[in-house]
Amino acid sequence: MKYLMLMPLMLLISCGKQEATKLYKVQDSALTKFVNSKNMPKDPNLTLDKSIVNNSYPIEIALYEDNRFYYNLPNLGDGNGTWKLNNGVIELKAKRTLFDMFIEVKGSDEATENLAIQFTDRFGPNTLKMMNVNI
Repeated sequence: MKYLMLMPLMLLISCGKQEATKLYKVQDSALTKFVNSKNMPKDPNLTLDKSIVNNSYPIEIALYEDNRFYYNLPNLGDGNGTWKLNNGVIELKAKRTLFDMFIEVKGSDEATENLAIQFTDRFGPNTLKMMNVNI
């Protein structure tokens, strides 16, 4: 009986840990700031190209004007895929050997000075604020 009484409390505690992140649509005019003004090279160089990074997760993403993107997940490897802007959300899609990657990129602030990514991994839904590199 006392376990039943603890269940709602445990549920409230676990729900309270989640931090709500308000995200915004990416305006067409802000998009050019984040897209490299060239086609994706055979061997992208993220130390030179515009990219968005989260070192804690870790993940690096670079968008290119040919609607391709390059990603580097230091724990899982790198690869590439395609991107498109759909109703204010940059949608990234890539095929990997073990899974298909779907990432939504949105503004982390109203002016779209910075971006955030949303995706689901083996731990569930995730939202990461990204840092700008070479932008």
